[in-house]
Amino acid sequence: MSAAQQTPAPRDIEGLLARRTGWGRSDAVSRILAAAAAPGVLSMAGGIPAPDSFPVARLAEATDRLFTGPDGAAVRALQYAPTDGIGPMREVIAARASATGAPVGPDRVMVTAGSQQGLDLVAQTIIDEGDEVALDDPSYLGAVQVFRRAGARLLPVPGDAEGMRTDVLEQRLLAGARPKLVYVVPHFHNPTGAVLSEERRRHLAALAERFGFLVVEDDPYGDLAFEGSRLPSTDVHSGRVVRLMSLSKTVCPGLRVAGLVAPAELIGELVAAKQCGDLQTNTFGQYLLADLLGDPEFLPAHLAGLRTLYGGRARAMETLLRERLPWLDFERPRGGLFFWCRLTDPRVGSDALYAHALAQGVAIVPGTPFCIEEDGSRVLRLSFASLDGAQRREGVSRLAAAWEKALADGP
Repeated sequence: MSAAQQTPAPRDIEGLLARRTGWGRSDAVSRILAAAAAPGVLSMAGGIPAPDSFPVARLAEATDRLFTGPDGAAVRALQYAPTDGIGPMREVIAARASATGAPVGPDRVMVTAGSQQGLDLVAQTIIDEGDEVALDDPSYLGAVQVFRRAGARLLPVPGDAEGMRTDVLEQRLLAGARPKLVYVVPHFHNPTGAVLSEERRRHLAALAERFGFLVVEDDPYGDLAFEGSRLPSTDVHSGRVVRLMSLSKTVCPGLRVAGLVAPAELIGELVAAKQCGDLQTNTFGQYLLADLLGDPEFLPAHLAGLRTLYGGRARAMETLLRERLPWLDFERPRGGLFFWCRLTDPRVGSDALYAHALAQGVAIVPGTPFCIEEDGSRVLRLSFASLDGAQRREGVSRLAAAWEKALADGP
C-alpha cells in the first residue's frame, strides 16, 4: 500500500479541540453551584433572585393578552424575529437606558439572550488573542472566563469602596498598558458590593477618551439600591461605553432577555456576531417583557418592592452574622445581593470553611475564584437574596457549626 493510501491514525476527540477551549475554562463555580443544589443544602452561594420577587401574575396577564389579542399577535410572538430584537423591546431598553444615562435611540440597542451573551459578543467582536483587558480584582468570574476564552491578557486593577481605582489604572496606562476595553460593574459590584463613584466614572471616561479604549459597563444591580438614587451611567461622560442591561435580577432570569447599548460604530458588528451565534433572542420572551415594561406604572412599583424585599433580607442577615459569626468582617451592603466578608481569625481559610460548610448543609462561595492577583484565601461571598427567614437562621447556624468543626480539625 502506498503512503498516499495509508489511513492516518485517528486522533482522540480531545485532540480536535481548539486551543481556546482551555483558555477560560474553570469549573470552580459550577462545582460550587452544583453542590449548592444538592438535596437538603441551603444555598448562600449563587446570585439567585428571590422566587417570590418574580412578577408571575403580571407575566400571566401579559401572556393572556398575547394569545388572545387581535392582529396575529400570538403568531408574531411564536415566529422568528430580527437579530437585533423586536422594535417594542428595543424601544423599552432605549427608554430605560436614556433614563439612567445618556439619551439613546433604539438603533443603538440590541436584545441579547441575557447580559452574559452580550459580554461574550463584545469580547468576540473586540478582542484578538493577546489583547489586554482591564478589570477589577476581584471581579465577576463570568467576565474573567469570557475574556480569557477570547484570548485576552488580563490587567487586574485594585478597588475599594468607591469601585475601581482609576488612579492605579491611569498609572498603568502611563506606564504603557494598552487595554482594548475596561470592564466595570458600576453598582453593587459582584462580589465586593462597591459602587463606582461619580468622580471615578468621570475619570474613567476621560481615560477612555485619552487612551482610546472601550468601557464595558455591566450593571445588573443598579436598580437594587436600598436607599438613595443611582448614579448615571459613565456614558454621560463618554461615547466609548457599551452598557449591558440585565433583567435577570429585576424581573426574572429564566426568559433570558437583556439589553445591550453600544456606540453607533459598533452596534452593527455586534448584531452580526449574534446572528452567527443564535440568530435571535427568544421572541416570545421579548413580547412578554415589552408588554410588561411598556406599562409606565409597572417598573417603579416593582423596583420599590424589590428594594424593600432585599433591603429587609440584607438587614436581617447582617444582624444574624454579627450575632453568630464574630469572625466575619464586612461592610453593610448598600444594595445588590451579596455580603463580601473577610475572615478575621487566621486559623481557618475560606476554602476550608467552604468544605466544612457543605458538609453541614450550607453553601457559600470562597474568594479564590473571583481573584486574579489578589489573595482570595481570607475572603468569601454570601448571598442573602433567596432564603426566607427560617432558612436564613438555619443557614447561619450551620455556618457557625462549620466554623467550629473547621477549628477542631485544624489546618
